[in-house]
Parts: sequence; structure tokens; C-alpha cells
Amino acid sequence: MKNAEVAELLDKLGELVEANGEDRFKVIAYHRAATSIRNMEGDVESFWREKRLDDIQYVGEGIAKKIDEYLRTGKLQLLERLRERTPPGVPLLMKVQGIGPRTAYHLTHSLGITSVEQLKAALESGSLDSEFGPSVRKSFQVGIEKLHSFEKRMLLPEAEGVFQKLSSYFGALGVQVGMAGSLRRGKSTVGDLDLLSTDPRVIEAIKGCPGVAQVLESGPKRTSVKLDDGVQVDVRLFSSEEYGAALIYFTGSKDHNIAIRNLAIERGRKLNEYGLFDKSGKRLAGQTEEGVYDKLGMKYVPPEMRENRGEIEASLKGKLPDLVKFEDIRGDMQMHTAWSDGSVSLEEMAEAAKERGYEYMAVTDHSVSVRVANGLTEERFRREWKEIEKLNDRLSPFRILRGAEVEIKSDGSLDFDRKFLDEFDIVGASLHQNFKQDADRLTERVVRALSHPSVDFLCHPTNRLIGRREGNPIDLPKVIRKAKEHGKMLEIDGQPHRLDLDDVWAKRAMEEGVPLLIDSDAHSVGELDNVGYGVAVARRAWLEAKDVANTKSRRAFLNSIS
Repeated sequence: MKNAEVAELLDKLGELVEANGEDRFKVIAYHRAATSIRNMEGDVESFWREKRLDDIQYVGEGIAKKIDEYLRTGKLQLLERLRERTPPGVPLLMKVQGIGPRTAYHLTHSLGITSVEQLKAALESGSLDSEFGPSVRKSFQVGIEKLHSFEKRMLLPEAEGVFQKLSSYFGALGVQVGMAGSLRRGKSTVGDLDLLSTDPRVIEAIKGCPGVAQVLESGPKRTSVKLDDGVQVDVRLFSSEEYGAALIYFTGSKDHNIAIRNLAIERGRKLNEYGLFDKSGKRLAGQTEEGVYDKLGMKYVPPEMRENRGEIEASLKGKLPDLVKFEDIRGDMQMHTAWSDGSVSLEEMAEAAKERGYEYMAVTDHSVSVRVANGLTEERFRREWKEIEKLNDRLSPFRILRGAEVEIKSDGSLDFDRKFLDEFDIVGASLHQNFKQDADRLTERVVRALSHPSVDFLCHPTNRLIGRREGNPIDLPKVIRKAKEHGKMLEIDGQPHRLDLDDVWAKRAMEEGVPLLIDSDAHSVGELDNVGYGVAVARRAWLEAKDVANTKSRRAFLNSIS
């Protein structure tokens, strides 16, 4: 299948079209078609051979011709021309927060700045002082710092994918490896991968793994390699008596490890990666994590909680939460279909949600003012509802709820009047426009939406895109208070670029008594699995099933928002 290859081609085309200052709707069209092809179940080559490319969602005549040219010839002339006239550093410039296509075009074509490094040098030299104001220059500097920081890290599913490939390779050799590091703690981004094993073969085996570009370090107990995509993998060997202690140590976090080592010292013991020892050097525990924590007088601390944010004290008192699990989720409350900007039909999404064991789901296609996402008018929503009715009859007792992701407009009002909004089963409100308003104005828009009687929850509250866009500078403590005051829910959006709310603010919302939703924000069948990433955030936020609204039965859930 060449789905990923063709999708990457269209994404690159959109990127270069944008870098040359062309119409933004053309850019959106390329990226939308790329997403559709990447997520489709069928083979794009089969559609091409059968002359059915225009049957693919968001693939019109013009894009179909480009796909045809590429699959026939192995190249695309337009892409080659754009590459020739676009300096190679320009696409990366547009990844700097605050630099859109117009600014990038001005920097490159008017000022001769064609890379992030040149931009950084120009900012430091003061040569851009007459071109941009202090606040804009500052935003460029912050954006560059964040870009460089993020370049060294992977999103959670990317890191999981690398681990799965490595695990499969070792598994084929009969070598067992364990995951450690920030990946095991479920952090939103991951740097290096840490693998542990008790099998001596692991040290040499990693060197022969497909994709290893360089061996950085090799010894009897540790080998470090760099993969061809730049990811560093550290493999360490321990005895079975040491493995549990090593797993604690290399899972981290650093702050958690320091705190439990200090606890061991207070109790006249020594804890390191090889075990827990008494003053005479006798090993008291080390084979299992549970054994180490038990000998310290603690209950086992789940990896996601190991950040030294009170988990040690809670463990010592036997008051650790019973963290929410993926199987606790009984319905997915935000997803999109081909009615708006999703890549598959409502029927396909519903059948896939039912197959995952859910009791219910909400289809929350965008409202009318989000034109770039093919937002629905009232008339189109009513047509969608007729399809929902037919599917509910066929899929019963599984139930599709009539939902919408309704836009919070620039003045804080919503798409549609209250009378129509009250006909939905569930309404999420979100910001997708005019992010450049100041923090007070953005906060006021959100607060006004939360006070609307028809709104049930706030979608991806800060609207961040990890590594690409900072969240809106809204007053989150105020938003949480208002959600509590008006009986609204806040969302943990499981889309890996969002994971919004993050674990810190989700914990704050839980402590304030605000219920959370864990949703996929899926635009394709495969993305329904995003709920798992949302659960990872929730576990890091100490949430139990009772804190998550969509762990309830459908009847109980609907009663809670009525």
C-alpha cells in the first residue's frame, strides 16, 4: 500500500505551496486530502487502477490528476518546481510559533532569511528591529527555543511505535525487553527510549536491529544506539534480582527517584538501580517493583504518577487513587465524520465505536462558521440526524448521540440560537478563530460559552498543538471555577498533538470538582484509539473512573447533563 507515501507527497505539496504564499484554501485542500488518504481503510493504488480516485473523501479532480501523475511516473512536476524555488529551510521557518505563511514569505523573499538559524542570528544582531515590533520579535525568539526543544522529542504514539518495532524485533529472537523512561510514564512527548532486560543476548542484539544507524556506546551491561530517524535507544542488562529496582530507577521521574531514595535513607537503607539494601549491604528487595515499594512501607505507585507531586505521601498513607483505565470508558464524546472534516462516513465511525465495546458515542461535527472544516448548517445537521436515527435502529442497543462541536465566535456568542442547540443531545464548545485576542478577551469568550445553557463541555480548552502552537493564554483557574459554577465538563482531548487539558490542569479541575471527558477527537476509524492517550493524561492527573463523565452508562451520562 502506498497510502502513507501519497499522503506524505500531498502534505509536502501543501507545505511548499504555503511557503510560496499561495491561496490558503489550496493549502487546506492538499492537507485534507493527505489526511483522508493516510487514514482510509482501502489501498489508494487500487482506487487509482480502477479510476476511482475521486471517490476518496476530499480528493477532487485537480488532486486526483496529481496522484495519477505520481503513481504513473514516480514523481510530480509541480512538487519539483516548488522545491527548486523554495529554500530548504523555509518549511521549518513556518513551524516557528508566530510565523505564518505571509510572514515566512516576507522573511524569505524580501529579507533573504531562509532558515531558522538565519532568523535567530538576525534577531540577535538587531537587523530585524525596524521590521517587527518588540513583542513580535520576542514571540519569534520563544518560538525558536520551543522548536529546538521539541525537535529532540517524539509525540507519545511515535515513541510507542518505535518501542513496538524494537519489541517485535527482540521478541522474534526470544529476548524479553521492558519499557522504562518517560514513555512508560505516559508523558505527552518522549526523548530517548530506555529498554531493560535480564537476557544477556540483548546487548549484542540491539546492534543488529534494522534501522540502527550508529552504535554510540557498547559495554557488557549497556549499549546505546542511534536509529536512522535520530532516536537514541539505551539498552541495559540487569540480573533478575535487580530488575524491579532497575525498572523503578529508569522509569523515573528523577524527582520521584530522589524522594524515595531519601525515604530509604531516613529508614536506614540504601536504594539504587540494583536494589534496596540494609546497612550491612544485604539485599532486601529488587526483583519486583512491588517488593521495593513494600519494603519502603509504600503501596505500589503506578508509573504515570511518579512525578513527586504528592504520590509518595499518598502511598505511605495507603490513599493512592484507583486510576481510571481504558476499559472504564463507555462512550466517546467527540469525533468527526465525512459530514464535516472527517475522512470516513458516520456509519463507519459508529460501527467501529461499537466494535470497540462502547455503549454510546457522540458525533460532534463542526458548526457552520468553521468553514475550513466544512462546518454544518442547521439544515445539514438535520440531514445528519436522519442518518443517525436509521443507524440507531440498526445498531441498537448501541446509541449514537446527536452532538456538535460548536464554534465560540469572536464576540463570545455561539453558532446557532438556543432553540436549535437544545435539540442536540450534547454540545461541545470550542475556539478555532481569532487567537490573537488578548488573554482577557479569550477568557471572556470561553466563560461566556460555559455560561450558555445549551453547552455541556469545553473542547480542548487551551487549543494547543504540541510542538507547533502554544495553548491560548486563557485564565484556566477562572475557566475551571466557571465550569464548576455552571455544571459544565472539561475535555481531555486524546488527539496526540493536543492532549488538552494536560495532566496538571486536569488534576486541578478534578480537585475543584469539575467532571472531565476523555475523548478521541477522531477524524478516522484508526484515530478512535486516541482515547488511550487521553486515558494516559487522566492517569497522570490522578483521575479515577468516578471523575470521568463518560465512564457512566448512557442513561446515567445523559441524566448528568440534562
